[in-house]
Amino acid sequence: MWPFRKRDSAAEQLMTEAIRVARASVEGQQIVAQGGGGGVETRWRGASRVLRSVSSWIPGLGSPRRDFNHSERRMLVARSRDAMRNHLIARAAITRLRTNVVGTGLVCRAQVDHEALGLTEEEAEQLNSQLDRLWSLYADDPRECDAEASLNHYQLQALVLVSSMLAGDVFVASPDQERPGCIFSTRLQLIESDRVGNPNGGMDRADLVEGVEFDGLGAPVAYHVCTGYPGEHVLGKSLQWERLMVFGAETGRRRVLHVMADKERPGQKRGAPYLSPVLEPLQKLERYSSAELMAAVISAMFTVFIKKGDNFNNNNLPMSALTEEQPGGDDTSDGAIALGEGAIVDLGVGEEPVVANPSRPNAQFDPFFTAVVKEIGAALELPLEELLLHYSSSYSAARAAMLQAWRFYSLRRWWLACDFCQPSRELIIDEAVARGLVELPGYNDPAKRKAYCQAIWIGPARGAIDELKEANAAGKRIEIGVSNETLETAAMTGEPWQQVIRQRTREVTYRREHNMQALPKSGLEPSPESNPKEE
Repeated sequence: MWPFRKRDSAAEQLMTEAIRVARASVEGQQIVAQGGGGGVETRWRGASRVLRSVSSWIPGLGSPRRDFNHSERRMLVARSRDAMRNHLIARAAITRLRTNVVGTGLVCRAQVDHEALGLTEEEAEQLNSQLDRLWSLYADDPRECDAEASLNHYQLQALVLVSSMLAGDVFVASPDQERPGCIFSTRLQLIESDRVGNPNGGMDRADLVEGVEFDGLGAPVAYHVCTGYPGEHVLGKSLQWERLMVFGAETGRRRVLHVMADKERPGQKRGAPYLSPVLEPLQKLERYSSAELMAAVISAMFTVFIKKGDNFNNNNLPMSALTEEQPGGDDTSDGAIALGEGAIVDLGVGEEPVVANPSRPNAQFDPFFTAVVKEIGAALELPLEELLLHYSSSYSAARAAMLQAWRFYSLRRWWLACDFCQPSRELIIDEAVARGLVELPGYNDPAKRKAYCQAIWIGPARGAIDELKEANAAGKRIEIGVSNETLETAAMTGEPWQQVIRQRTREVTYRREHNMQALPKSGLEPSPESNPKEE
């Protein structure tokens, strides 16, 4: 008797569809299915169930929780972290993001809305300077901002970005803890994605998914955080789950930040790792590259085999002299024979070497490797030139690749500022007002609070292939009125225009006071001596 086998849903759907097609054929309905073209039973060819090209492609529909369940998310996170550790292309993609999105850190420049607050531009500028000084006191000192007292805010930005890209999301709590010698008591505590989950590994509920508790509208209410890592037991410490409220009960302030890499569907509560779509080709490409490298190494091993015949000892040499280990050979202590660099292998009588020629280096390796990396880069929104840091084409093509990559970096920079940088800064302004470090009239009004907290975040500059061409283009954009000096200064140097022009004014004034040599006409600030017509 054959064992009973339960048919899966896909097979049942295929059989049901085949029966329907057969019945339709008997009833005289015309259903034509051809692999390369022709009519189908649906108006959309992509929805056909009988075309040979898509007949086995029958995915299911599910909720965000079902399509991205706990077990799949854990496996994606584990493989993403392993790829970051061991796969060259994966590490290149993540580190490229960290370097270009964060770099040395996103610098905050306060931009209070003086019109909404009824302030003059001069008063607003003074208030901006005061807020910037307070933020620098907090952001520059690891003991002030980091709960672990090891990273300043700019280093935390890089860690938040990398953690969210690899795990899909990262959580940032803001515990209140006084420390000797510190001005503020608000600390930023990063919580890895693994530690947030349902208490004791329980099942999801209608209002609880993967450790995220939410209300009827889907807004987060609390996050359930394990005191350690689930499945990892430490001697003398039992695992417990803490319920951290997202918003303060009295003030409504954000107490826990959820930095999610990508939210692709409404109702999605946890993020997917950045490398999720390309994990399979990354793994195959890494294995292929390793195999090619090993084949090239083996091919480079030059080994001499000495074959001995029956009359080998006719030269009247003692056998001990022939079998004695010679310098430069590859004999091992256990007598095993192995390939070596310039090794000489002494074979016995009747033994004959058989050499497998790997034919390496493979001339087709680089074109194939490049083609696969192009596909991976397209999925990650990173051009091949940017991903491999190999700009071998023309200036126009290289610049187009840099601009396309910079659009992606700008998007991620804006996302990081919205989800982590700006919310953490608002917490510090709240504490500064409460401690009396700064006076902001009407701060309790939500509208005025938003006006006081407005700021811009400036990161490392984009850079240029040909700086002279970029500078000329920037000047032309300002001249025809499609840009301004503030935007161009931030794009080219990463610094605010106000700070640059103040420093430049001090330098020019110092030169004139000390009768120093004037700058040439190509300088940024022509002197009266170099342009007497302006006198």
